[in-house]
Amino acid sequence: MLFCTYNIHYGVGADGKYDVARIADVISKADIICIQEVVSGWPQGNFADQTAEIAGQLNRYHWYHGAMEADASAVGADGKIVNRRRSFGNAVISRWPIAWARGHLLPKEQLVGCFDLQRGFVEAAIDTPSGPLRVYSVHFSHIGPQQRLPQVRSLMDTVINAERIGPTWDSAAGDMFMFQERRPDVPRSAIVGGDFNFTSAHPEYPLVCGEMSVYGRLGTTQHLADAWIAAGNSEDGVESFPSEGRIDHVVVTHDLAPKVKKAWIGNGIVASDHWPLFVEFDL
Repeated sequence: MLFCTYNIHYGVGADGKYDVARIADVISKADIICIQEVVSGWPQGNFADQTAEIAGQLNRYHWYHGAMEADASAVGADGKIVNRRRSFGNAVISRWPIAWARGHLLPKEQLVGCFDLQRGFVEAAIDTPSGPLRVYSVHFSHIGPQQRLPQVRSLMDTVINAERIGPTWDSAAGDMFMFQERRPDVPRSAIVGGDFNFTSAHPEYPLVCGEMSVYGRLGTTQHLADAWIAAGNSEDGVESFPSEGRIDHVVVTHDLAPKVKKAWIGNGIVASDHWPLFVEFDL
């Protein structure tokens, strides 16, 4: 299985050109994709739903998009309201069915005189041929640890305690309600991909992968494994965002770490201001 995470910079490449189709070309070989900075309903993109466009170009892919929203409605020539929402957020795109999905908001502290925005992540349970997987697409604040540390704790609480939280509904409802099916399953294995906006040298990283010691990273059952490291790469010395370092990550539950076969960054691809990160799993 080939996994990809990619901050697509709302379709605008490093060359300044808007082209969503080439985003789809970059990720066309991947089976499961997490994208960030994907938008819908913005006039700059002719109100396009970029997640739907990308999934459509990939042909028969399932998708789920969660985001912050704002009004983009207008009054038409006939005087009727054209109801539109403009959104900015994250998505999961999958070759296989998404059994259930939901969006989560991350903690946000209002800043004075500095731009930031509501961050979040989407959670999707995917029925792969090798078994069910939880997949998370996340984008943390670009500002700094002050904003990111609470966000990282929130994400980790959701990922690590997934069984306690449960799926999108519990048990079957009564005869007078719509939810007649049994509760969905919560997959044990999980992959988290996204623009973390921090490197392994930042204080947020140990919250995800454990503290560094003379024995290496001291990951516990309350941590995740960095797929980049599981593939045999070193923690530093590479970039996923030019001049910022490796700030895009794929981290996995420890049962998946031995199944990571290869991880690489699409260096120099100009379809976005970030470079895509690919991870190959033997499931």
